[in-house]
Amino acid sequence: MKNHATSIILTLFSTCLIMTNVAKAAQDITPSNMTCQEFLDMNPKSYTPIAFWVLNKDTDFKGGDYVDWSETETVATPKAIELCKKSPASKLESLKEDLEKAVKKVE
Repeated sequence: MKNHATSIILTLFSTCLIMTNVAKAAQDITPSNMTCQEFLDMNPKSYTPIAFWVLNKDTDFKGGDYVDWSETETVATPKAIELCKKSPASKLESLKEDLEKAVKKVE
């Protein structure tokens, strides 16, 4: 009986540790605190989705508008790469204003 109780306690403890790690990972999914260097270190296929997220997160464009995928891919992503190479220590979200200006120039 003692071995069975110990086994149950160890299982519960292990489950708690795993769930804590899952909860921590879930908090770090968004690129909120991502640096430019972390952005550049990612797979290039991830650049456009990340730039899209940065441009459209908490954005209040007139009429509920947003920056679409095509504009993000063709204008904002190359601009983000260019800016990040110039200052890799800066936060990616700090580039939002410059990225929006780049997209507006094209419109």
